[in-house]
Amino acid sequence: MVSIILTILKIIGIGILVILGIIIFLVLLVLFVPVRYKADGSYTDSHSNIFGKVSWLIGIVSVTVRYQNEQPFHIRAKLFCIPIFDNLKKRKKKAFRKRKKEEPQLQAASVCEEGTTAQNKAEITETQRETAAQQEPLTDIRRESSPAESGQTADEVPVNELDHENTDKETFFQKIQKIFIKLIKFFENIKFTFQKIYVIIMKIKDNIKYYLELLQRESTKQAFGLCKKQLLRILKNISPTKYSVKLHLGFEDPAVLGNILAVWGMIYPWHMGRIDICPEFEESIVEGSFFLKGRVRIYILLWTVWLFLTDKNIKRLRKQLNL
Repeated sequence: MVSIILTILKIIGIGILVILGIIIFLVLLVLFVPVRYKADGSYTDSHSNIFGKVSWLIGIVSVTVRYQNEQPFHIRAKLFCIPIFDNLKKRKKKAFRKRKKEEPQLQAASVCEEGTTAQNKAEITETQRETAAQQEPLTDIRRESSPAESGQTADEVPVNELDHENTDKETFFQKIQKIFIKLIKFFENIKFTFQKIYVIIMKIKDNIKYYLELLQRESTKQAFGLCKKQLLRILKNISPTKYSVKLHLGFEDPAVLGNILAVWGMIYPWHMGRIDICPEFEESIVEGSFFLKGRVRIYILLWTVWLFLTDKNIKRLRKQLNL
């Protein structure tokens, strides 16, 4: 009996270890296997064509994006080379379902229209007869009404304009009093606005003094140094490892093209000829193509988030900035 229990516990322990090993293996895959991306595109004669792809684990998971002029935006996702999402297929299915739903409704509507035309005609004739019958008693009532009744209220409107004019008159001293009251209110408002502006200026001055003292602290300098280091590491992680840009440019004003070429020459040590510009001085033209390829490691992004959440200097800086 004891041996049976031990073998059962042994099997359960082996199963738990296998599950833990699979979980750890998957976590390591997610963290250390990079997500690869690439994109290319071109623009010529107002026609653009852009293609992009993101893949992980030798293409087991992949997402492709394509955009072309006068065509719908296309997104497709695959898992083990099997399509699991396609926005264009969903649109086609929805359109097909709408057609199926609309066909029986249109047929029923046509049948109902044929059946109701005769009823509508009969209802129209009945309504015409009813309106004619209702108008007959109204004409009789109008004939019986006497013109004397309408003229009885002509002389009942009283008029007293002189009293109204006397009540609206104001004395000269009352007008001067109102002007003085308005001037006093105006100067009081000016005084209030100046006081408010003074309070705002003092608050701004105190805030500037507080932030200058905060920037001079050693903990703040260490926090900014760590943030700078990690942000540069992220930029290096997500920046493309290979890229090339080819441009064919021409403008009506040659000075614009000259400024672009000057900037292109200044950043030459950075791109090392991977950005190529073919100038055109005789006509106005904008054409070009590009290609880029790179990879992103997830553990670098997660490590940066972990540092921002746990570093004591960054936590103190967040509290001081009320973030």
